[in-house]
Amino acid sequence: MAFREWNNRKNNWLRVQKGKWAARLLGRASEAEPYRPQAVSSVLLLRNDNKLGDMVTCSTLLRALGALFPHARLDIIAGKDNASLLAYHPGVHRVYRGDQSFSSLWRLGRQLRREKYDLYIDVDEKPTLSSLVFLKLLAPRWAFGFNRENYPLYNLDEKLDLSSFHVTRRYEAAVRKLGFTGIFDPEYKVFLPLDSAERARRFAAGLPRAGRLFVFSPQAASRHRSFSVRQMKETALLLKDDKIVLAGKTEKLREWLGILPRNVYLFESAQGVLDLAALVRMADGLLTVDTFWVHLACAVKTPTVAVYQHWRDNLTVWSPNADNVTVIFCEEEQSDVPAQRLADALERRVQKISA
Repeated sequence: MAFREWNNRKNNWLRVQKGKWAARLLGRASEAEPYRPQAVSSVLLLRNDNKLGDMVTCSTLLRALGALFPHARLDIIAGKDNASLLAYHPGVHRVYRGDQSFSSLWRLGRQLRREKYDLYIDVDEKPTLSSLVFLKLLAPRWAFGFNRENYPLYNLDEKLDLSSFHVTRRYEAAVRKLGFTGIFDPEYKVFLPLDSAERARRFAAGLPRAGRLFVFSPQAASRHRSFSVRQMKETALLLKDDKIVLAGKTEKLREWLGILPRNVYLFESAQGVLDLAALVRMADGLLTVDTFWVHLACAVKTPTVAVYQHWRDNLTVWSPNADNVTVIFCEEEQSDVPAQRLADALERRVQKISA
């Protein structure tokens, strides 16, 4: 087992142990009347992992919550990055910024206690010490979580093997437990402002080249899962008659521009991910190693080729939920996939959508 994988398992184990210790120390939830969906006038959703892809998939949960509680105020705790995806969501009343640290959740717990939320929803797999302290401070009437029988601060529990179901099934199980009886729509959705669409349009129109527009997202959370600059150079040369825009960490990609062919560009915008999402929506195709861009592509229906590693990615939970995405599986690292294979897959994906 690689050290990186061992260290992740160790950290996850310690996280669970701290949560179990805190559950015993903090005691039970306050006595509440039997749960009634019609009595819910305010909802707080914990989504502070700061993962952009998770926030895109969460659009399915938000839509169902809006249908279940049409007159309730829906607030969300989000991280500094994934909060941007909620800025224009019509169903979200207020977004609070917070991370997973003890100090952040302690501060928010003391601040939000006065709001007297009816319902608190935590869809994470296991609570942490900090999230349990936050829940104790928040003291909602009802608190929902998965597999929380050993965490008595939660008084609404749904038992589910979270490793065996797609994330949309997880969200459906949550809202069913909370009283939703309608048809659950698993389609992802993102809400982008008109000015982001206009900035993306102006940028694309100003590129000094004809041909199709492709977006390449070569960076993953880990360097070991990312494309290499050599690989991107060779792929861009195979698509020399087209325009390619890089999406990702701007500082690193700016260094790549001096190495990559002249048909490769960088879209730098003050609005960051929203403008890039608008550009992806209008692109002819997307090539990526990052699940956020895969989920975004599902939401905006852009033809996409995603490269996953067999041994690392749990497709049962995080597989694309739309047929506009082709997944290339590789036993090696993503940077070892030949450029010709990437370019051919992108061509086939675009032609299939066009047919």
